[in-house]
Amino acid sequence: MTETRFTIRDYERLPEGFPCQLIEGDFVKQPSPRFGHQRIVSRLVHMIAEKYGPDCVVPAPIDIALDDFNVVQPDVAVWATPPARDVRWAPIPTLVIEVLSPSTAAGDRTQKTRLYVTAGVVEVWLVEPDTGAIEIHTPGGSKRYEAHELATSDALVEFSVCGRDLCS
Repeated sequence: MTETRFTIRDYERLPEGFPCQLIEGDFVKQPSPRFGHQRIVSRLVHMIAEKYGPDCVVPAPIDIALDDFNVVQPDVAVWATPPARDVRWAPIPTLVIEVLSPSTAAGDRTQKTRLYVTAGVVEVWLVEPDTGAIEIHTPGGSKRYEAHELATSDALVEFSVCGRDLCS
């Protein structure tokens, strides 16, 4: 028996706005995030856009094709150089941020973080809304910042945030 793996071509046939991602050849659909989750996303997008301009940062949904079997929609995607306006597939971002939810935390922390780093994302930030902790993952390893500590990006010049302020 062979297992069916979906590809980017199958993903392209879905109707626009269909709420799923393609993760290692499987379509993955999750419920919409709660208000607190989206409030953190909104704060991050606003902070980044204020510092680097609105063209370099977007919230989900935005399709980012990592390879033939992975099309992801990070909560926040940031590019050092803004992508062209009308691209079908956004290029690999410089930084992605996932705000962890109970239903997605395990996959975001393991599978998606690995996929992002392997695809060339310079930094992956994982924000824990309940604790205010922020983990920053890079190809060289990871570092955890507790809620009261200032998490600082190496990918974005002079960008830092305190999880306590972000998640309060």
